[in-house]
Amino acid sequence: MPADQFRPFAIQMVTKIGLQFSSTLIALLTIMLGSGTVASELENGLIHGILSRPIYRYQYILGKLFGLTIITSIYATVLYSAVLLIGAFYELNTITSLSFTQIAQGWFLYLLQPIAVLCITMYGSVSLKTVPNGILIIFIYILGSVGGMVEMMGLYLNNNSVIGTGIFVSLISPIQVIYSTMERVLLANSQMVSNFMPGASLSGSGKPASDWMFVYIGIYMLVFVILSVYKFSHKDIS
Repeated sequence: MPADQFRPFAIQMVTKIGLQFSSTLIALLTIMLGSGTVASELENGLIHGILSRPIYRYQYILGKLFGLTIITSIYATVLYSAVLLIGAFYELNTITSLSFTQIAQGWFLYLLQPIAVLCITMYGSVSLKTVPNGILIIFIYILGSVGGMVEMMGLYLNNNSVIGTGIFVSLISPIQVIYSTMERVLLANSQMVSNFMPGASLSGSGKPASDWMFVYIGIYMLVFVILSVYKFSHKDIS
């Protein structure tokens, strides 16, 4: 392949790998921060001193969630900005051609992924010990990527059963859907994979997510927050 034809391919790959790596990094960091946020204080007894103050249990959970959301959002914003700034510095046209709307939408979706991870991790931290919770959430995170790949292969094979299996797995773990949507927003004109599999992305996702899927993701996150509050409110910590 001539160098001038390979350059757009290489630029798209470098950009996608940067987004994928940084997104995975912030998700794993969120799991590390959140997996022991409640479990560790239950294990070492620190929770008794905290709840001896005039504070309701739901306030404790929501306070933890709010604080970690701020921290992960700051980290995610720094990583997202770094990816864009590095791309702009090296004059990658996948970055320099982005509009303000694309950057803003991409940033929102980039933040949404670790917040979704955090909602699941919080419930796990109330229900499990730190290490088992961390392992479980990592498994759920990876499961979302597997679902996207299964759906992509179903599209490639034109097999509705395989596509349905991928969609079902994505409903259990919709985190990868957020990433793949963010990738499509930022790299709307990328032809690296779509020449071979229409609608596919480097992350292994199938068709673009519908608005209803994001309604589902919002409900999904809210349910885990409610379950965290309910579980902790009825938990015996004596």
